[in-house]
Amino acid sequence: MKLKKIKLENFRLWESSDLSLGSRLTLLVGENGAGKSAALDAIAIGLGEILARLPGVTGPSFRSRGDIRQAGNQLQPYTRIELTSDNGLVWDRIKRRDQSKQVAQSIGKRAGVKDIREHIDQSILEPWGANLPFELPVFVSYGVSRAMLDIPLRRRGFPQEFERFDALRNALDADTHFKSAFAWFYYKENEEHRLQKEQRSFEVTLPELDAARQAIASMFPGLSNPRVEINPLRFAVDYQNETLDIAQLSDGYQTMLGLVIDLAARMAMANPQAKDPLAMPALVSIDEVELHLHPRWQKHVMGDLLKTFPNTQFVITTHSMLVIEAINNHLKRAQLGNRSMPGELATIEPLASTDCRVYFIEQGKENNILDEETGLIDNRLLYHFNAVNHIYEQLRDLQWEAGE
Repeated sequence: MKLKKIKLENFRLWESSDLSLGSRLTLLVGENGAGKSAALDAIAIGLGEILARLPGVTGPSFRSRGDIRQAGNQLQPYTRIELTSDNGLVWDRIKRRDQSKQVAQSIGKRAGVKDIREHIDQSILEPWGANLPFELPVFVSYGVSRAMLDIPLRRRGFPQEFERFDALRNALDADTHFKSAFAWFYYKENEEHRLQKEQRSFEVTLPELDAARQAIASMFPGLSNPRVEINPLRFAVDYQNETLDIAQLSDGYQTMLGLVIDLAARMAMANPQAKDPLAMPALVSIDEVELHLHPRWQKHVMGDLLKTFPNTQFVITTHSMLVIEAINNHLKRAQLGNRSMPGELATIEPLASTDCRVYFIEQGKENNILDEETGLIDNRLLYHFNAVNHIYEQLRDLQWEAGE
């Protein structure tokens, strides 16, 4: 299941908005405080209704204060988040300012949550209860706090087993998730070692672990042999003939590696029976995808994610013009079809404009900047550069006037 649209009413900065989402990528750009992160939080709150229906899992809901938009020093009567899926399901979540009849009347007709709950029951809970196959979609939200990896120092408290629904535990909290992924990797490695011992072959591997290893190899070609080591407890990788603790890597490597390990682990955990867990449906939101990444890495990070997780719907925010221009490259590559590409052009992942949405967010209002005629991101972002160039030109003019 993928999201087709999100509708916001009186949510933080957003007064009223309908955001259509791309089936592969939705990009939100804009200045700080424009409402980009709030849009990601709204998606998480809407999807929280699904998680709350599953056993042993909780999903985010509205905060006790701060989510209802304020105008004229007065809270609005309510805030509403409505989601529409690609299979026609519509549901909403509402928080009221108070329980008065006047507020209830102002809400009007609502979609409610009956349909989405029935869908979850029929597609997941009933087959799970009957021990029948089912597909578990993955929803994950990564906030800027992911830069601080919660690396465990001891094995105390590690779960003794993992079930499929654990793939969604705390998945939409937008906090760092690395500790649970670390514990899962450790648990699965022990399971793999037992299997190798039973079959007396080191060639035996677990498909779930192979999926995580594949994701790491795809995103980080220079890293190999990811593993958990003890004494001291650490997540180790091989890099340029050295064995390194993940904590020894640069901030950019740590931030993106932690995200990839967590996402791959969740996808493998959710659908361990799948031939390729990384190709299973997922929705992933990432706040400031360029966080701590070198400019050269910013140019290909989205392409790497799209290639590594080929059926994942990404909703991301960015301040990076390099990320934006790189997405234009992916859009243009799709327009060129299947023709052969020379050199590095051959590595660019195609991205159809029909699968992508790009919005410039300004004070809780969205402006579509994906040009319908060209299928590319238009040049309305150039004023950012123009403002910097204008200051430089003024300084240069002063220099000329002084005869220097």
